[in-house]
Amino acid sequence: MKKIKIAIWGINVVLIAVILFLVLGNGFKNDTNKIDYKTYTVQRDNTNYFNGIVQETDKQAISDQPKSEDETLTSTRVINGQKVTKGQVLFSFYRDMSSDLASANAEIQQAQLAIQAYNSTDKTTADKIELSKNQEMLAETQAKINKINKVQNRTVLAPISGTYYKDDAGRSYIYGAPVIQGNVNEYSLDKIKLGADVTIIKNDGTKISGNYEQKDAIPYSTNNVSYYHFRVATEDNLPYGMHVQIKTESDGYKIPAKAVWNKNTVYLLKNDKKHKKHVTMNKKDQDYYVIDGLKAGDKLVLK
Repeated sequence: MKKIKIAIWGINVVLIAVILFLVLGNGFKNDTNKIDYKTYTVQRDNTNYFNGIVQETDKQAISDQPKSEDETLTSTRVINGQKVTKGQVLFSFYRDMSSDLASANAEIQQAQLAIQAYNSTDKTTADKIELSKNQEMLAETQAKINKINKVQNRTVLAPISGTYYKDDAGRSYIYGAPVIQGNVNEYSLDKIKLGADVTIIKNDGTKISGNYEQKDAIPYSTNNVSYYHFRVATEDNLPYGMHVQIKTESDGYKIPAKAVWNKNTVYLLKNDKKHKKHVTMNKKDQDYYVIDGLKAGDKLVLK
C-alpha cells in the first residue's frame, strides 16, 4: 500500500513538472516572439479655449428731456429694448418761437421789396452794391428761419444703429450691435488669428459659429504681463452681459510622417499587437493632422 502511494505521488510530481514546463516554455517562447515596435503617443490637439463676454460695439447717450423751461416733449417714438437704426426719430419737442418767426419773416419781406425795387430800374454801381447786400440779407434771414424752425420743432435722432435702453436712473442710451469681447496675455496673442473660425459655447451649452474680427495692437499691463483685447463676431443675437467660452477650430492631432503608412492609414498598438486604422487627415507642409479617428493617448506604430 505504501508503495502504491509513493507511485501515485511520483506520478503527480511528474505531471506538475510537465505542466510547468509547458506553461513556462510557451511564455518564454511568446516573450522571444514579442516585437519591440517603435511608437508615437498621440498628444492633445491644438484646440484653445478663451473666455468672453457679450458687450456693445458702441454706446451713445441720448436725452428725452426738454432743453429749456418753454420746451415740451410732444412725442416718444421708441420703447425700452427696441431696435433702432441710425437717423431714426426717437423724440420730438416743441418750443413756441412764433415771435422770432414773425420778426424773421418781416425781414424777408423787407429784403424782397428792396430787391424788387433795384431790379425795376437801371442799376448804377451803387445800386448793384445795395442789391447784393439785400440778396445776402435775404439768404441769411432764410437760414435764420430754418434754424428757428428746427429749434421750435426739435427732434432727437438715433446716433447709431442698435438697441434703445433707459436705465432705472432715467438715463437713455443706444447700444450698438452685440459682439463678444475677450482678452489674452502676451503668450497667447499669436493664437488669435483674424478671420479664423471659432465655436462659441453659450452658458447653456449651446454652440454657435463666429470668427475673430479684431484684436488690439496696443496692450495694457497687469502685474507685469501685457494683455490684449480681441473681438469675436457672430450673426446670432446674444444678450448683453452673457459670458461665453470661445473655442478655436483645431487643425487636428499632429502626428509624424513615420506614423503614416499609406494614404489615411495608420497602425494602432494595442496589447502588443498592431491594428490597421483608417483616419481622416490633412497634410500641412511636412506635418500630418488627423481630424477624425484618433484620440489623445493612442499609440501609433512607426515605420
